[in-house]
Amino acid sequence: RSLKGYDFVSLMIDGVRLAEGVWIIVAMGIELNGKKLMLDFEEGSSENSTAVGDLLNRLRKRGLECSKQHRLLIVRDGSPAIKKAVKKHWPEAVQQECLVHMQRKTRDKLRAKDRADFDNFCTRLRDAQGKEAGLEAFDDMIDFLSERNAAASLALKDREEDLLAFHRLNAPSTLNVTFLNTNSIENAFRNWREATGNVKKWSLKKDMVSRWSASGMLWAESGFNKIRHATELGALAAALAAYDPSISLRSKDSSPAATADTETSCTSSAT
Repeated sequence: RSLKGYDFVSLMIDGVRLAEGVWIIVAMGIELNGKKLMLDFEEGSSENSTAVGDLLNRLRKRGLECSKQHRLLIVRDGSPAIKKAVKKHWPEAVQQECLVHMQRKTRDKLRAKDRADFDNFCTRLRDAQGKEAGLEAFDDMIDFLSERNAAASLALKDREEDLLAFHRLNAPSTLNVTFLNTNSIENAFRNWREATGNVKKWSLKKDMVSRWSASGMLWAESGFNKIRHATELGALAAALAAYDPSISLRSKDSSPAATADTETSCTSSAT
């Protein structure tokens, strides 16, 4: 189907391993009205940047725009391949790394007695409203980690732009539950696996992967509901429009954030 006429504010991109050397990279879109749509997928031997790039190019040809005039929030896991492909093909996109994936991988590097405290820092970060609160929560988490696993602390510090991208937008924190993780697309994967659960061996000689993937994704989509707090998406769209990548995350003169806050108030009152 053509994607012209849809008003997307966000895409979630993730990969699913079907078997050894058999992957599909999937894109799910979230419209301004809160509806979720499975958009497309690309087969690959792994979650690599070539497969992701082919997927993004096909979405563009079908009418999906990502530009300075219409930025998209891309929510993804910590995959370097997805990050690289999005940056190459959609440089104007704002990329948010999944905080749930970050938490899961980082806590495995900590001693058992430190994991509950780390989980509390992660919860605080996920609940934080806006850039300043997000930075404060993130810095406290980094300080905690630096005394327990310096390498893990440095690794997260290097990715702070990706981990705090949504906070930087100063969008309503009611949307944190949707856009700080990839749960929405992973829930679709779980539904998709129900539809394809009887497949024991994937054949690459014909179109088995594409046929089953397409039918499974459409079946999963049929059970979608709107995201929670969909009425706040206008504020997110305004924040994306005001986003200025030239202003650093830790800049104190973040005028786009102030603009987003102003438009958020207008949107909320109109709603």
